[in-house]
Amino acid sequence: MVNQLFNPQLLSQDGGLLQSCCILFCALILARFAPIPRELQPLLWFNRLAVLISSKVNHPDRAVSQQLIAGILATLILIVPSGIIVSFLLSLAAYPWFFELIILYFCLCDSAFKPVAEKVVTAIKTGNKQDAKQLLTPWVRQNTQVLSEVGLSKTTIEKLFTTPIYGTLATILFFSLGGATMALVVRMLRQLEHCWPPYHPHFHMFSSFVGQFNRVIFFIPTLLWHCSLAIQFGQLGIRSIFSQPISAQANKNQLNNHYSSYALAAKLLKIELGGPQQFIENGKTIRVDLPKVKAGPLPDHRYISQAITVTQTANLFWISLTLLLPLIWTGLRLL
Repeated sequence: MVNQLFNPQLLSQDGGLLQSCCILFCALILARFAPIPRELQPLLWFNRLAVLISSKVNHPDRAVSQQLIAGILATLILIVPSGIIVSFLLSLAAYPWFFELIILYFCLCDSAFKPVAEKVVTAIKTGNKQDAKQLLTPWVRQNTQVLSEVGLSKTTIEKLFTTPIYGTLATILFFSLGGATMALVVRMLRQLEHCWPPYHPHFHMFSSFVGQFNRVIFFIPTLLWHCSLAIQFGQLGIRSIFSQPISAQANKNQLNNHYSSYALAAKLLKIELGGPQQFIENGKTIRVDLPKVKAGPLPDHRYISQAITVTQTANLFWISLTLLLPLIWTGLRLL
């Protein structure tokens, strides 16, 4: 059996597949048990660069066509050179698997939000809302200083239910399809949407291209993530997936790509999510009215703990799947 397992013919046929699965699995484990601190995450530096560029080229007072062109060009300038450089370096590296592991580890950096959510629960329990606000500030685009306890709970739950879509699921899927370069490019596109919220009046036209593009490329990861959440709730979960509301208000805010995830989370936890957000742009406060999903009472810290449990179970399912699939494939080869 051992001789069969290390059969050179088997390794020559499936060695690349098994190596890719091992790289992905190791990256998932590292991101889960040894996450990068938020202030050291390379994608946070990318965020700052995106904000700097938008401050130079985004002019909401100009014509719609000019804003669209500026947004498309800014997206291409930030994404294309990075993708070409990474692809070129991987092709020249003596040990490309090591650099692929590092890239995937960076793409999964938002796995560090679970410990943050647990600290937010503790802060709210002890009545220390200021600590909870400071914990959330590096992770969200909106102004957290004006959030109440309900607002803090909503924001934390929404982040828990959306982070794995562009983190775990998208990384697994796009690494399988196009390698580490594709996974990184897709992750950077998501970061642009985070920096330039399409539902924000200041970025409404400027980021409409990246917002609509992300809606397409994240459709499958979103669907898979929703299914892994819904199966934990049985019939309630299935009904929630197929009965998500499409109201006139939701259509008005159609550039909010996370609305369907908020709707599912609200129905599964039987709470209210969504609602207005406040931003600070150039020293001015801007309020953005977003649709609410009313499926129960206003959330508190207890629902954050429930959201942590639900999302962690779904995450473990996908991590386990990345280990089981190559083992099953190898077993079938040996039969």
